[in-house]
Amino acid sequence: MELRHLRYFVIIAEEQSFRRAAERLHVSQSPLSRQMQDLEEEMGVELFEPEGRGIKLTAAGKSFAERARSILASVDAAVDEAKGVAEGRLGTVVIGFESGTTFMGALLSLVAAFRRRTPRVGLQLVPMSSVEQWTALRQGTIAFGYGAYAPSDDALGHLEMTRDRLGLLLSPDHRLARLKKVRLRDLEGERVLLQPRQLYPRLHADLITAARAQGVTLHVTAEVIDLEALMALVAIGDAVTFAGEKISDMASQASMVWRPIEGLHLNLSEFVTWRAEDSRAPVVRALIESAREVRLPARHDAARVASSPSNPGRRKKR
Repeated sequence: MELRHLRYFVIIAEEQSFRRAAERLHVSQSPLSRQMQDLEEEMGVELFEPEGRGIKLTAAGKSFAERARSILASVDAAVDEAKGVAEGRLGTVVIGFESGTTFMGALLSLVAAFRRRTPRVGLQLVPMSSVEQWTALRQGTIAFGYGAYAPSDDALGHLEMTRDRLGLLLSPDHRLARLKKVRLRDLEGERVLLQPRQLYPRLHADLITAARAQGVTLHVTAEVIDLEALMALVAIGDAVTFAGEKISDMASQASMVWRPIEGLHLNLSEFVTWRAEDSRAPVVRALIESAREVRLPARHDAARVASSPSNPGRRKKR
C-alpha cells in the first residue's frame, strides 16, 4: 500500500464516482479502478459498492476513509514541518550568551528582531563564556553566540554589536564619586572587584598593563562571578569595579555612579559569532540580518578594545 493509493481512495470517496475522480486526478479511469481493486485485495475487504450510476462506500470503506484522511493530513503536516525547518521557518535555534549581556547589551534587541523575522522558530538561550561558545559552534551544539570576545578562528564569523568605553563604577558615597573624572592613580590602595579572569582574560590583562604603564598597582581583592553580587558590594561602598558607560543610567537607579577614567583608553565590546560555513543557512542568516539591524553605534572610539579586540591574535592567512 502506498500513499498514492490512499490519496486516490479519498478522492473517489469524496466524488462517489470513478469517472469524476479520474477527471479530478487527471488520470485514466481504468488504471484508477485497477488500483482500487488491488487495494481491496490487499486489505481483504470491499471498500465500494454500486449505487445507481456511481458508487458508495461500504461500512468498511467509511471507516477506512476517516483513517486515510487522518494519515494523509499527518503526512502533509510532517512534510510542511520538514520544509519549514529547512527554510528556517520552524524548529528551535540555540544561542549561547555571555553573563552580563542579557539586559545591558544588544542581545534582547537582537532576539526581538529575530522573532519578528521568524515568529515560529523556538529560541533557547544557554549561558556560556565566549570561549565555550566557540567550542559549541564548532561542535554544532549552538547556532549562534553572543559574547565579549571576537574569535581569531577563520572558521567562525563575527560582528561587533556594541562598543563602550570603560570607566569606574562606585557608590555615590565613595570619596571618588565627587570627581567628574577619575585618574588611575586615584585607585591606588582602593579595593577593586572584577569578574573572574577566566571569563575576561583580556580585560584583566589590559587593565593591569594600563595601570602599570602609569606606575599604579591595582588592588584586586576578589573576583566575583555573579554580576548582581558584584554590583551589590559596589553599591554599599565595599569596593569599586570597572564597567562600560552604557551601565551609567542603570547605575544611577541602583544607588551607584559611573565615572570616566582619564588616560584609560579601553573599550568593552560585544560580538555575535557563528560558524562561517553556516552563514547561508536560513536560521543563521536571519540571525545575522537581525544582528545587523540592531547593532549599536559606538559611543566613543578608542585606541583599543579591552575585553574583545577585533583582531586579538594573529589570524591565519587565507
